[in-house]
Amino acid sequence: MNKSIRLKLHPSEFQYNILVTDEEPFTSLAIKIRSLSYSNLILVTNTVVWKFYGSLIDSSFKRNGLTYSTVILPDGEKHKNIKTLQRIYDKMLLFKADRGSILIGLGGGVIGDMTGLAASTYMRGIRYIQVPTTLLAQVDAAIGGKTAVDYALMKNIVGAFYQPIFVYSNVNLLKTLSDRIYRAGMAEVIKYGIIKDRNLFLYIGKNSNDILSRSPKSLLSLISASSRIKAEFVEKDEKETSGIRVLLNFGHTFGHALESFTHYKILHGEAVGIGMIIAANLSYLLNLCEKEVPEKIERLVRAIKLPVSSNNLDMRYLSKSINYDKKSKADKINLILLKEIGMPVVYRMDKKMLKKILREVKI
Repeated sequence: MNKSIRLKLHPSEFQYNILVTDEEPFTSLAIKIRSLSYSNLILVTNTVVWKFYGSLIDSSFKRNGLTYSTVILPDGEKHKNIKTLQRIYDKMLLFKADRGSILIGLGGGVIGDMTGLAASTYMRGIRYIQVPTTLLAQVDAAIGGKTAVDYALMKNIVGAFYQPIFVYSNVNLLKTLSDRIYRAGMAEVIKYGIIKDRNLFLYIGKNSNDILSRSPKSLLSLISASSRIKAEFVEKDEKETSGIRVLLNFGHTFGHALESFTHYKILHGEAVGIGMIIAANLSYLLNLCEKEVPEKIERLVRAIKLPVSSNNLDMRYLSKSINYDKKSKADKINLILLKEIGMPVVYRMDKKMLKKILREVKI
């Protein structure tokens, strides 16, 4: 089954499809590439993903008469940096990439972010396609054109907004994920339910067993629903200028700080899960919502078997790290908090007050 979401940007009118499918992997991807005009294809991936899918994508492309070159990078967030980005540029020069070339990012959020950033900067911009292989990337990172690398322990601090021309999300690519990485991706799905779709929030709670067992039917529903929500936010606020898209950062301010605190030993989705609980508890302490709101969120995070706290979490470090957050300006920061499930709010807060009130958050 194929479910296609059309993302259309304003005022540029640039648009592209997000295909969510359970077909034999890479079938529609190869067909899509065959329909394009290009000088050469360069596939960027990592050693782990290539081990699982290298032969499969190779046979699919060959059946469709496609030739391509590969850039195979080491796996992991610690390699999401300028040095690795330079390796991509070096390979592109070696392959004689020009403005007619197309990059394909095959992997999770790290590969997708770096492929997109390389595409946005090489010859001032070439086309690229996202082929996300993790749940986290399929519902979030691959959609919307946020590209970046980490720098000086700051996550995604160097980057650009640059849209792909196609996103290919195949639920069958999630079969090879470890349970931990798969569950981490569910944090972003839960986030969509919290900030936009109460029914999605309830669906996750009622179908947690099917979701944890990776039922294709559940995955198609979750990924297509999440993709539509993400696309809606991006269409209304591509570069986070109107303030609407910033709502997608619910849980991320604290999550990113937690990732930095643990030196990325905690997965992004795990950090976001904890970050959402912190944000919900902060909302309650600020009298924005009832106590049942953070309680419901924590129960759902637990049901998906994600961590709800981090050992030895130092709230002083957390508040200090927030000073470097991209939503932080001077002595104020914009936090995404909650009035209730499905009703987020942008809350402008004094950093000194935040530091004080965070001491009351028990997590």
